[in-house]
Amino acid sequence: MKYIVSLSLFFAASTFFILNAQQVSGTIYGSNSDGSRETLPSATVHWEGSQTGVISDLDGNFSIDRPSSGSNRMIASFTGFQNDTIYVPVGTNNVVFELSEGFMLGEAVVTFRRRGNFMSRINPVQTETITVAGLQKMACCNLAESFENSAAVTVGFADAVSGARQIQMLGLSGSYTQMLDENIPTLRGLSSVFGWNYIPGPWLQAIQVSKGASSVVNGFESTTGQINLEFKQPNNTETMYINLFASSDSRYEANITSAVPVSKGLWTGLMLHGSVEREAHDKNEDTFLDMPKTQQINLYNRWIYENPEKMLESRTGYKFVYDLREGGQMSGKGNSSHGHTGIADDPYKINITNRNFNLSNKTGFAFGNREGQSIGIINSFTNHEINSTYGAKTYDGIQNSFYSNVLVSTFISNSFHQIVSGASFKYDRFDEHFSDALVINDDPRESFDFLREEIVPGVFAQYTFAGHGRTTFIFGLRGDYNSHYDRFFVTPRTNIKYDITDNIIFRASAGRGFRSPNVISENIGFMASSRHYANIQSINNLGLEEAWNYGANLTFFIPMHRNEAMSISLDYYRTDFQNQAIMDMEYDSRSIYFYNLHDYYRHAKSYADAWQVDVNATLFRGFDVYAAFRMNDTRVTYSMGENVWKAEKPLTSRFRGLLNLSYATNFEKWKFDVTGQLNGRTRLPDGYLTKRYSDPYPLFFAQITKKTKRLDMYIGCENILNFTQENPIIDWEHPFSESFDASQIWGPLMGIKFYAGIRLTLGELR
Repeated sequence: MKYIVSLSLFFAASTFFILNAQQVSGTIYGSNSDGSRETLPSATVHWEGSQTGVISDLDGNFSIDRPSSGSNRMIASFTGFQNDTIYVPVGTNNVVFELSEGFMLGEAVVTFRRRGNFMSRINPVQTETITVAGLQKMACCNLAESFENSAAVTVGFADAVSGARQIQMLGLSGSYTQMLDENIPTLRGLSSVFGWNYIPGPWLQAIQVSKGASSVVNGFESTTGQINLEFKQPNNTETMYINLFASSDSRYEANITSAVPVSKGLWTGLMLHGSVEREAHDKNEDTFLDMPKTQQINLYNRWIYENPEKMLESRTGYKFVYDLREGGQMSGKGNSSHGHTGIADDPYKINITNRNFNLSNKTGFAFGNREGQSIGIINSFTNHEINSTYGAKTYDGIQNSFYSNVLVSTFISNSFHQIVSGASFKYDRFDEHFSDALVINDDPRESFDFLREEIVPGVFAQYTFAGHGRTTFIFGLRGDYNSHYDRFFVTPRTNIKYDITDNIIFRASAGRGFRSPNVISENIGFMASSRHYANIQSINNLGLEEAWNYGANLTFFIPMHRNEAMSISLDYYRTDFQNQAIMDMEYDSRSIYFYNLHDYYRHAKSYADAWQVDVNATLFRGFDVYAAFRMNDTRVTYSMGENVWKAEKPLTSRFRGLLNLSYATNFEKWKFDVTGQLNGRTRLPDGYLTKRYSDPYPLFFAQITKKTKRLDMYIGCENILNFTQENPIIDWEHPFSESFDASQIWGPLMGIKFYAGIRLTLGELR
C-alpha cells in the first residue's frame, strides 16, 4: 500500500512537465554595511506574479526558466536582506542581484529583524528553522537546550544520575531522527545520547528541523525526520566572538569562536568550549547528586576554500570532545535489606568518560557546459570511546565509523527537472563490553562482549520537479546492502508541495526508514537501575529495524500590517513499524528483555501518531508570539511467550503546549523573552499490564538581554516555579537492591536556576 501511495504521487506530479523553456541565469550577492559583498546560498528567485521560483546554490548561482507569459520582472529574496527586483527583457539570459541588509537615510538605519523560528515557504519538506535569534532566547548552552522553544522536539533526561539527555520527535526516541552536521550524518551509535551535550549553542548559526520522510541522498536511517545543524562559517562570521556563562548551580562555561582569512579564497575558523560543574547538589536529600559533576573540553577547527574561477569549494574540519562525569551517592552505604552484594559497603557511584574525534571533508565542483551541474564528494570518519560505571554495572564501548557519499547533480532538458544521483558507503565497527557484578538473593549476573561490524554500500537517485505552476515534487529511491544482516533493502521516499494559493501551502510525504539498533547505548539510562538484562545475549540477533512514515501539513500565511504575516501550521504524521527492536520493561518489573517485534507475533503492530498546530505572528512592531500544541499516541506491542499485549509507550509525553512571547525595543537595544510549557502525562513502566501515570506539569523561563554594538549582556531564570519530579530515584535508600531504579524520569531534576552571561563580538561579519 505504501509503494502505491509513493508511486501515485510520482505519476500525479509527472503530468506537470513543461520542457524546453528559455533559461535565465545569474548570481545573488548580499551587500554588507562595510561595502563588501558576498554570495548568498539558498536565496530564492521567482518571477513577479507567479509561483515559478528556484533556490540559489552554494555559490549564489541560479538558473530559472522564463515563463511563456506574464511579467518580465524577477524578484530575489534572502532572510535578513531587502528584496531586489530586476526587469529582464526578452533575450537577456544573465542577471546579477545585489541585496542590501538595510537602507541608510541620514543617521537612521532600518534593518530586518529575524524571528526566532519560522516555517519555510519554499522547501517541499515541512521544515522549521531555528535562527540565531531563536537560539539566544535562552542561555542555550548546548544542543540539548536549543529546543525549549520548539514543540516539535522534546528533550528530557535519560536517568536521574548521569545527566545524559535524550530527545523525542513524532512520539519516538531521537534514534529514529537522523542528525546531520551540515548534511553529514552525526550523533550516531555510542554518541547518540551524550552527544546532545557536545554541541555548544554559541557555535551554531541555525538548526533546521524537518518532519517525516526526507531525502534519500543522506541515507536510509531517517524515519521520523531530520535535524540539520548549521555551524558558523569562517568566511561569513565575526573575527572573534566570546560567550561567557555562569549559573546559580555553579555551572561555568566559556565559548570562543574566531575566524581569519589565510590567503585568497582560504579561511579558517577555530571554536573552543570549556565547561565545569564541580559543586555537589542534593536538594531532595536522597544522598544522590541531583546532577553529576562534569568537566568538558570541546574543539572544532574548520577550513573553507573557494575558487570561483574553477567553480570549486571545499570544506574540511576536525572536532575533539572530552567529557568527564562523576555522580551517584554523596555518602551512605550500599547495604540492602533485600539481599546482599559483593560490594555491600560501597556507595553507589557514577563515573562516565566520553572521548570523540571526527574528521570530515566536503568538496564540490561544477562540470559540463550547463549551469546547475555539479559533483559533490563527502567523507567523514568518527571515533568514539565510552567508559562508564553505574554502581555495580559497567559499560565500555569503542565505535569506529566511516561515511562516504558521492553526488552528481544535473537536470533533464531544463532546471524544472532536477536529478541528484550517486553512491554511498558506510562502515561501522562497534566493540562493546557489558558486565553486572550485582548479586541479589544468590542470583549472580553476567558479563558479555559484543562485536558488530557493518559494511553498507548503496546507490540512490532523486528526481525533483520544481519551478513551474504551484507544484513541487520529489521522488527518491535508494538501494543498500548490509553485510551484518546479509540483506539488500530498498528505500523509497516522496514529497509533494502544492501552493493552493499564494498564502496556503499543502505538503504531503511518504517514505521508508531502516536502522541498526544499538539498544544499550541508545537506552543507557536503564543502566541506572537494578533491572536484570534477562536475555542480553539476544542483542546480537536483533534484526534491522524497518518503518514507514507518512503525513501531511497545511500552512496558512495571513497578511498583517507592515508586510508581516501570521503563519498557522497544521500537521499529522504516522509511523508504522514492520520490525522494531523491543526493549521490554513490562513483562517483569525486575528485568529487561530484548526481542524483535515480529519474532513472536507476526500480526503485532507498533506505531506512533503525532498531531501538531503552530501559530507564529508579529502582533505589533517588536512583539513576536509563537504558540504550539502537540499530541502524541505511541503504542508498542509486547510479546513474551503466549502473552501478547499492546500498551502505550512508557516515558513518552502525551502532549506538549508551548507559548513564547518576545519583545524587542527599537534596534533591539533591549530584548525580553518569556516561555511557558505545559508538559503532558507519561505512562510509567511497572510490570505486566500495570498502568501508572505521571502528572502534567508546567515550566516557565524568562530572559532579559541588553544589546550594544559589540557587547550583549543577559540574565535569565529557568524553571521559575521550582518544579521537580518527586522521588526520581526509586528505593534510593538501598541502591543495590532489586527494586532500585533511577531510570523512570519524566520531569525536571533541578529546581529554579538563575544565570547570567555576556556575548562579546570583535570584528565585522565578512
